[in-house]
Amino acid sequence: MSSQSGPDDKSKPVLKDKNPHNYRKVGFSMIVISVSLVLIGLVVWSIGNDYHFASNIMAAQEVDAMTPKAGYQIVLYDYSQPIGAKLKLLDHADSIDAAQELKNQYTQQNTDAQGQVLVFGTSQSDNTNLMANAEVAAQIPKQGYNVILVNTAYPVGAKLTNVYHDNSLVNATQYEQQQVSQIKDPDVQVVIFTPSFTDDLKAITGSSVPVAAFAALANQTSAAASLQQTTENPTAVINNTSTAVQPVVASNQTGTNSTSTAVQPIVASNQTGSSAEKMSVNATVSTIVLTPLTNQTSTAAQNTNTTHTTSKSVTLNESISVTTSSK
Repeated sequence: MSSQSGPDDKSKPVLKDKNPHNYRKVGFSMIVISVSLVLIGLVVWSIGNDYHFASNIMAAQEVDAMTPKAGYQIVLYDYSQPIGAKLKLLDHADSIDAAQELKNQYTQQNTDAQGQVLVFGTSQSDNTNLMANAEVAAQIPKQGYNVILVNTAYPVGAKLTNVYHDNSLVNATQYEQQQVSQIKDPDVQVVIFTPSFTDDLKAITGSSVPVAAFAALANQTSAAASLQQTTENPTAVINNTSTAVQPVVASNQTGTNSTSTAVQPIVASNQTGSSAEKMSVNATVSTIVLTPLTNQTSTAAQNTNTTHTTSKSVTLNESISVTTSSK
């Protein structure tokens, strides 16, 4: 039996030469990835302490989106909404007069006490400053005092939080001191808002000059703050008629002798309309202590024309009886 041996069809695989350029591309890719990771690490390290970095970006983008390229935007600002949703576009106008008319219309239609209608121009910085004024105006008390937490790390429009209100400055100050002792965050400050818009604006922004849109509010609140201060610190005006009482002192006075002195009755007359009342007061002064000055001039001990310069300390024990007769 013969075996047929066929040709060997199995062939060895042919290996192509490796291209050195592939190694070079891989090396460059690894370098790019390493640099990217280093840059990411540096960015994270630089903004690591700013835990409101994303919030600030969202707030800036929101203001930028509401800033028109030309003309004026009428927007609704609501401080109670979250960051990124505080502004709502209402309308657009080509002139400032038309924008003011639209603003007045939307203000009348706005029933939300927390919303304010603003007019945005083409400057993003001016619009941000306008929001800062609006935020302060939203936290002003009509009367009394508001204790406000100011988070300086938050963006404009979300910095202020009203935590306490009281009509008494003493109570508001006590609560403010409690908050200061409890809050450990260095970015949070505690201030007291009064009805004065300019004072509150200076406490937050450092400037008491409001933007043009809030100039009228500054004048109104200044008058309200002055009225509240006058009410809390009244000036007592007392209209009394002072009557000089001439004591009759014994002619022989030596040192600080205590003498009995007769006092003339004092008659007070209070006239109202056509009726008058007379009051007679009989007072008996039991003791008068006279302390003479060191420089006392006496020409004669027994002379009736004796000149005395004295400083008198009077202790009065009065027994008063009142007799009223009306006409």
